[in-house]
Amino acid sequence: MADDIITSVVAGLLIAAISAIAAGLWHQLKNLRSQIADEETRRAEHEQLMADMRRGCEHEKLVDEALRTLLLCKLEQQQDTMVHDHHGVADNDFKLRAQRVYDAYHGLGGNGHGTQINNDIQNAPIAPRLGGKPS
Repeated sequence: MADDIITSVVAGLLIAAISAIAAGLWHQLKNLRSQIADEETRRAEHEQLMADMRRGCEHEKLVDEALRTLLLCKLEQQQDTMVHDHHGVADNDFKLRAQRVYDAYHGLGGNGHGTQINNDIQNAPIAPRLGGKPS
């Protein structure tokens, strides 16, 4: 009878110990699942942020390209004004304004054609403004 009591007590203690271990393992599994879910959420948010940043960079590139094109058009317009309206002559103010447009154009990565246009304007003969009208 004492053996039965000892066996029952030992069995109960073993069951309690195994139950406590199982409960601890279950709690750890639950925490790990929660951490995995949090990590997946964080990773998805990070990917969304990166996608937004890439779209922002693409938009910025498009804006830069559009601005570079407009500045090139302005240089071409200034060259056309110099050639047709001023017979190929430009005063210092006109050259300064063209250089400012070119500097902005070049700062955005523009080269080539715009550089040649600006060189043409800068190399034009210099004449003072007549009648105080802007060139």
